[in-house]
Amino acid sequence: MIHAAIFDMDGLLFDTERLCCQAWTDVSRKAGYVMDESLFRRCVGRNNRDTKALVMQHMGPDFPYERFNDEARLWMRSAMEEKGPPEKDGIREIFSLCDAAGIPIALATSTSESSARWMIQKAGLTDRFTAWAFGSEVEQGKPAPDIFLLAMNRLGVTQPETCVVFEDSSAGICAAHSAGMRVVFIPDMINPASQERSYIWKEYASLLEAAADPALLQ
Repeated sequence: MIHAAIFDMDGLLFDTERLCCQAWTDVSRKAGYVMDESLFRRCVGRNNRDTKALVMQHMGPDFPYERFNDEARLWMRSAMEEKGPPEKDGIREIFSLCDAAGIPIALATSTSESSARWMIQKAGLTDRFTAWAFGSEVEQGKPAPDIFLLAMNRLGVTQPETCVVFEDSSAGICAAHSAGMRVVFIPDMINPASQERSYIWKEYASLLEAAADPALLQ
């Protein structure tokens, strides 16, 4: 029996992973650096602390990460200012399915709190969430389970096996599995390895397809 639903944000609710990848490419190029897409893919699903460590390891100790990160965020916010974040198909349908089943929803994202709340508010989805958990609030980011356990606690749920986590990243899949939760995988930019695939409870092509499955939340 499902008692709670926990959602990642970037790449799952919003088609922002590709937008962020373009921001990284443009901002780094203007600063005279070459940042390939493979580095971005390694960082998908990870919090800012872990992302910084991976970027600095790859780009070298002189890379101006803080300035780069700030400029990339401004690039993305500017791109979303007029129309809001690009929604993935089915996010409103999957939320309605949860509401109809009486299942509370939490957001658990590695994105900074200010950026995440801005995107959710811009999309008009703030009132859909009962609880929020952000990467900056936990000691260890994904693939550690901390953020999902925090979200579960804030929902007032005590049994992780009754929580279903919707994820699009390998780090998120591993984090949800480590938390003892059921993983619903919605593909975006990442193709999980075989070991990570073994952690997946259900997989759908989109949230819209997931919302059409009457057995999903049973």
